[in-house]
Parts: sequence; structure tokens; C-alpha cells
Amino acid sequence: MASSNVKTLPKPGEFWLSCPPYLMMARVIAVDLDDETPVVSYELHDDDGSLLQAVEHATLDRGWWRTFQRLEPRFG
Repeated sequence: MASSNVKTLPKPGEFWLSCPPYLMMARVIAVDLDDETPVVSYELHDDDGSLLQAVEHATLDRGWWRTFQRLEPRFG
């Protein structure tokens, strides 16, 4: 049985949507879980898809999951 505390880890190539009040997308570039403090690198895009900022080695902590939610692909 899966625990409700388990968070989905970001994977390279995935898009994550920022939580309100902002509407931005983070495209995950890399995830490093080997260090004591896991980090994620991503590109932040606005709602038009324009690159706003490249972020390298951001700490993958509670703040990540408060700020972003995985963008679920939908087909059809």
C-alpha cells in the first residue's frame, strides 16, 4: 500500500505547473538525488512558453511541492 506522504519526484523532461496565484511552467532539466540535499535544475517558462529563468541546483524540499504540481499529460 502506498503512503499518502510519498511525493512524486520530478524527472528530466517533465513539466510542472506553478501553484496559484502564478501561472508558470517549470521544465525539469536534471535531478540529483545523490547528495545529502537533493537538488533539481529547471527552466521556468511563462504562460506563453517564453523562457523566464534557468534555475540550477534548487533544493528539492517541501518548498518545491508547495510551489509546483506535476502537469499531468492529457490525450484526446
